[in-house]
Amino acid sequence: MLRQLTRSMGLTSRLLRQVNYGTNAPAGTLIPVTKALEIGQWVEKLKAAGVEDTKFNVKCIVSHVLKQKFNKVPDSYDQLQLNPSQLADLERFLEARCARMPLQHIIGEWDFMDITLKTSPSVFIPRPETEEFVRLVIDEYKNAKHVDLLEVGCGSGAMSLSMLHSLPQVVATAIERSKAATVLAAENAKMLGLLNRFEVHNHTMEEDKYMPEVLKDKKYDLIISNPPYVKTEEFQFLHPEVVVYENLNALDGGSDGLRVARLVFDLACRHLRPGGKLWLELGNEHPPLVKTIMNLKYEGRLKFIASYNDQYKRERFVQIEKV
Repeated sequence: MLRQLTRSMGLTSRLLRQVNYGTNAPAGTLIPVTKALEIGQWVEKLKAAGVEDTKFNVKCIVSHVLKQKFNKVPDSYDQLQLNPSQLADLERFLEARCARMPLQHIIGEWDFMDITLKTSPSVFIPRPETEEFVRLVIDEYKNAKHVDLLEVGCGSGAMSLSMLHSLPQVVATAIERSKAATVLAAENAKMLGLLNRFEVHNHTMEEDKYMPEVLKDKKYDLIISNPPYVKTEEFQFLHPEVVVYENLNALDGGSDGLRVARLVFDLACRHLRPGGKLWLELGNEHPPLVKTIMNLKYEGRLKFIASYNDQYKRERFVQIEKV
C-alpha cells in the first residue's frame, strides 16, 4: 500500500510539472481532466490491463473524484478540472482499476436500480442482471396489498431494499451468513430510511436448521434469493476482479451449482404460505434442472411455474409456487 501511495504521489508530481505548475502547486491550482487522462495515458493503461469498457470505467472514477452523479458528468470532460488533491485521488483510483480492483470497491458505493448502496470488499457486488430479476419480482407484486418478504443471502441488501423502496406494502426479513454483509445490509437500510421495514439476521442455513431460532415459526408470502450458483470447477474461468477481490463463498454453488439452492427449496417448503412464491436467480443451465427437481422431489409441495431470460437471452430466473 505504501509503495502504491508513493507511486501515485510521483505520478501527480510529474503531471503537475508537465502542465508547468511545479511540484508544489498552490491550493487553488486546477488541472483539466482531459490533460490528466492524456498525460497519464490512463485509457491505454486500462486497456493493456484487460479492463473492458474503459470509457465507462474512467467516467465512473472521474464522477466519484468530483463527487458528482455519473449521469451529471459530461462525456467530453471539456469543462471539468481537478485540484491537486483530486488529481492524486484520480491517479490512485485508476491505478487500482488497472490492478483489476472492481469499480464498486474503489468507489465504496454503487447504484442499484433506484437506490445507492454502500459496498465492501468482503461483500459480493450485485450484477446488472440482478436488477432485471428484481424488476420482474416488483412487477409481479406491484398491486399486492401486503407482502411479507424473506430474502435468503441478502449480501449488501440490494434486492430487499430495492423492493422496499419501490413497494411500500412490502415488509422484508433477510438472513445472511456473512457477519460483514449482515452489518452492511443494516447500514444500507438505515441510510435509505428503510430500517423500519427491514430486519436482517446473521445465520448460516443448514439442513434442518434453515432459519434462526427467532424466525423458526414464521411464514412468508414471497421468498427471493440469488444463491451461489457457480460450479466449483468453473472458478478457473472467472475474471480477475472476481477471483482476486470478491468473496468466493458468495459464488460457490458446489459441483452442480445448486448446493445452496437445494437448501432454499427445503426452506421454502417450511416457510412459504400456501400459494406463496419462491423466486431465484440462477445460472443459465439451471432452470430446466430445477424443473426436473421440482417434479421428482417436491411434487405436492412446490410447483415450478415459469423461467425467464435475462437481457442476454440466457434462461436465468425461475418462479416456484408453494402448493
